[in-house]
Amino acid sequence: MQTDNLDVTNFVEPDAAEFGKPLRVLQNVRVYLVEDDLSTARVYQKLLQDAGAAVEHFATATAFQDRINSGEQWENNPKLRPQLLLIDLVLPDGSGLDLIERWHKRWPQIPIIAVTAFATVDTAVAAMKAGAFDFIRKPVSLDDLILGLRKAQQHGELLRENQSLNQAVHILSIAQTLAGVAEKKSLLKTYLKVITRELKTSEGFSFFFDANRSVPELLLDLRQAGIGRTEPRELIQTSISALIKNRKPVPENFAEVDSVTLIPPAVCEARLSPFVIIEFKSPTGNSGFIALSKEEHSGTTLAGDIAHLAPITMQAARTFQNLDVATSLSLVDELTGLYNQRFMEVSLTREVARSQRYGSPVSLLFLDLDRFKAVNDNLGHIVGSQMIKAAARTMRDLIRDSDQLLRYGGDEFCVILPNTSLDGAHILAERIRSVFAETHFNLVESTGVSGANALNITTSIGVASFPESAASVQDLVKEADAAMYEAKRAGKNRVSLSQKSPS
Repeated sequence: MQTDNLDVTNFVEPDAAEFGKPLRVLQNVRVYLVEDDLSTARVYQKLLQDAGAAVEHFATATAFQDRINSGEQWENNPKLRPQLLLIDLVLPDGSGLDLIERWHKRWPQIPIIAVTAFATVDTAVAAMKAGAFDFIRKPVSLDDLILGLRKAQQHGELLRENQSLNQAVHILSIAQTLAGVAEKKSLLKTYLKVITRELKTSEGFSFFFDANRSVPELLLDLRQAGIGRTEPRELIQTSISALIKNRKPVPENFAEVDSVTLIPPAVCEARLSPFVIIEFKSPTGNSGFIALSKEEHSGTTLAGDIAHLAPITMQAARTFQNLDVATSLSLVDELTGLYNQRFMEVSLTREVARSQRYGSPVSLLFLDLDRFKAVNDNLGHIVGSQMIKAAARTMRDLIRDSDQLLRYGGDEFCVILPNTSLDGAHILAERIRSVFAETHFNLVESTGVSGANALNITTSIGVASFPESAASVQDLVKEADAAMYEAKRAGKNRVSLSQKSPS
């Protein structure tokens, strides 16, 4: 910004020796002064400094317009941000009314006082309509000027307080809306709509990543027509894939993880510029991703703007985690902490698809505890429940980390064995059967039942494999289940293999 060389330097701070003067009613108030007459400007500056103010003088409309245009660079800086404006309506290179109107539209909480030597009723009305708080006629009474500025300052403080209150209420309202969303994917869509509206972004995408799958799902695309041409797959390949590459595996026993403590949302610059990515995490391993970009953004960063809306983002993160945990808990067996039959369908579908893609087999064990009903009938359901938990712990210790143990229901369990043929699955099934046959479970301490001190529960196990003995997920479950019942019919405490060849 260029100003006349005779002008006082910008933001002249009051001299410390002057602090004892009685009229310092504008102490630490920053004033922008737009006045083309330098002698008048010096008088105003001296008067305002004596009242405690710091003054920045603009001798032309062009100089002041430059300051308005660079608003993003100074409006969040307390050292540069003004509390009052004093503008002459007649300037050599522009209209003070135009400056008032432009300023008021952008910063209505910073009051303006209009000054002119050509005052009429129409001029005063025009200044007020443009957005001026008050109107003063030249020659200015210095006492009236200070009084007018003081009133304007008090008005500005009230406006700013109201603006802060309104902004807080606005943010609270949005947060309450997010808290009321009942489905996690809908939440990610709603948050994207909110954040793009609040930040006026040009491109926005929301994704959901299921830890049991390999590629995030695109939920919502909010590209503005004619502005953004970024494809969602570009973001996945260049940025989101890097964030999920080293993700921890899905918990083996989700019921034991901390599902209460909030995992804070993460905000990072994407590898694909100029995008910023917000990640909402869950202890299940699932995540929600929001990708945003903003064209012609200067002054503050997009990540910084997101930080200003932290209450909204934190509420979205908490709601996402709560909804995701609730959904995931519906896939977990409460007694053992193992995944249940509903999750088995998802996991087995994934493994069969992987088998088809890479040509590696996947096998399934179907296990049933023999004569378990007698345990419940003779010793009670407390002992029966503890027996189920003890059986789950025993099987978990026998399988590989890559295998997946699930409780199918009642006293039935399943084990999904990736990269395992029918023969390999048979070997593991026989090992499980023999361990149960040789183990006597002591459940006295956990149940308080003295008779539960040497329980021997055997197992009947059915084994099937894809594609060796089944052509689909449904066939694989059906064949393993049928083989298990064959082991039951053959006398229990044994392993039976599916004899069917896939059609």
